[in-house]
Amino acid sequence: MALQNFIKTVWVAQIMEALRKSLVHGSLANQNYTGSIKQLGDKVKVMQISDVAIAAYTKATTVTPTELDDAAMELVADQSNYFAFKTSDLEAVQEKPAVLSGATDQAGYGFRDVIDSYIAGLYAQAGYNSYSSSTTPWDVTSLNVEDVLLSAAETMDTGNIPRNGRFLTVPPWFHTKLVLASLTTKTSNDALAANGFIDRVLGFDTYMSNNVSQTTPSTGDHAKLIAGIKGQSFSFAQAILEVEAYRIEAGFHDAVKGLHVFGAKVMRPDMTLVIHADKTAEA
Repeated sequence: MALQNFIKTVWVAQIMEALRKSLVHGSLANQNYTGSIKQLGDKVKVMQISDVAIAAYTKATTVTPTELDDAAMELVADQSNYFAFKTSDLEAVQEKPAVLSGATDQAGYGFRDVIDSYIAGLYAQAGYNSYSSSTTPWDVTSLNVEDVLLSAAETMDTGNIPRNGRFLTVPPWFHTKLVLASLTTKTSNDALAANGFIDRVLGFDTYMSNNVSQTTPSTGDHAKLIAGIKGQSFSFAQAILEVEAYRIEAGFHDAVKGLHVFGAKVMRPDMTLVIHADKTAEA
């Protein structure tokens, strides 16, 4: 009876809810196109609107309107992953909310790491970079971490990137430098536990993630910290395409498997910056 009573919509809804709660980079992206993904390889047209020209006006001026360029960029759902687990009684799992929630949370959190690592790895698509000098990463300590952020903010200001909605994603060691520099306080608040939010630091809504791209994560070598505008810098779309129950032939267990697909892309390189930074020992 367990397989006949399997409720696909419940599993899909709970996995998606777990993803919404745990994404860091994904939560900062435009997710308006998530409902458009129906299968692996689907392409979504993301419309881009050009800037509107501003000109001086007098009574004798002929008003010339700007023709909006609505050229679209494609977001391709070309990434796919699955989960699968077995249980001796699938129906019992569904009937116990705590057990069902635990199973779907584990699946959601597993997908979370894959998604956030992928989005963090899009740093090369950013239009701006912030280095200590030329192509040398910042050697970050508590003594210069403020200078690092101010330099990044200045680059964004010079590029006319809006201040409203600015975000920055950092690895745990960078968070420590911020605390040592008294730019934020070490806290275990609910927001940090839920979505990585640390604090608003020098104009950036700052988030901590273990998935920030680093050449050598164990030493903090050449981290790529992405700064941008929420809902503008990149777009992300996902879907749980399949969740199904089945009987394992070699044994006496029910099983559940699911397929998750997604795509992500930096849609506004002109609003996105990468800080190249190395973790450096305190003097």
